[in-house]
Amino acid sequence: MSAMSRVLLDLDCPMEWPTRLRCYLNARHDLFLGWETNESWVTTLMYDKAVDGLIDALQPYEIMGWHCTRLTDAEAEEIIRNGMQLPDATMLANRIDVLVEANEITPDVACRLKLENQADEEHRAGRVWFCFFPPHMDGESGIGRFFRHWGGEALYNSHEGDQTTSPAISCIGTPCIVEANVPIASFERDIALAFNIVHRFLISRGWHSTEPTEHENCIKCPLSAENIRRIIRFPDPDFCLLTGCSNWSSPLA
Repeated sequence: MSAMSRVLLDLDCPMEWPTRLRCYLNARHDLFLGWETNESWVTTLMYDKAVDGLIDALQPYEIMGWHCTRLTDAEAEEIIRNGMQLPDATMLANRIDVLVEANEITPDVACRLKLENQADEEHRAGRVWFCFFPPHMDGESGIGRFFRHWGGEALYNSHEGDQTTSPAISCIGTPCIVEANVPIASFERDIALAFNIVHRFLISRGWHSTEPTEHENCIKCPLSAENIRRIIRFPDPDFCLLTGCSNWSSPLA
């Protein structure tokens, strides 16, 4: 299914979800509510089967998400043209080489950046993370680091405290938010999202819960340019609104 044919699912508006999805949830309302309220008649097998079916039912849809990062103008333009590719050490090395050619970092710094990073670690390579709630909800402590150094967490984790490399990558690029419609099918079968959908549905039907409904996850396949809504750069007013950065203790630059 192409990006243009998918339906955007507004997580905050269960009453506006597509009819097919609402029918699936309505037919299993008592089961889902019974599980949450520990009704003895709802077995683990019944619940797991319903959740597995919900994951299948969610595959045609996409949800709007935000990826917080720091990009050069050329990198932002590349995402707009060709979408988001999955990161790894080779991609990072290529990005570093571009900076050397542009005289934005020295060859010595570039060598260290290539040697000292986490880009090929199992839990980082081939993954791009999104939050599916306004990023400001995570506060400065949750998202501030993403904007202060170029190269992503897999790079700056190894260099934030370094007196040579930290200044070098903190002045490259601009704080950016990539706003995108993310296909649910681009996740590995997302059980957490299914739980989230169930909770939002039950809350919309009068169930009271204190559990948070914010969701985040990583895509594990490239994101098409068709799915990129926009790239919001600091200090655009929408960037400040989405991040709440105007009230941060350490201003962005």
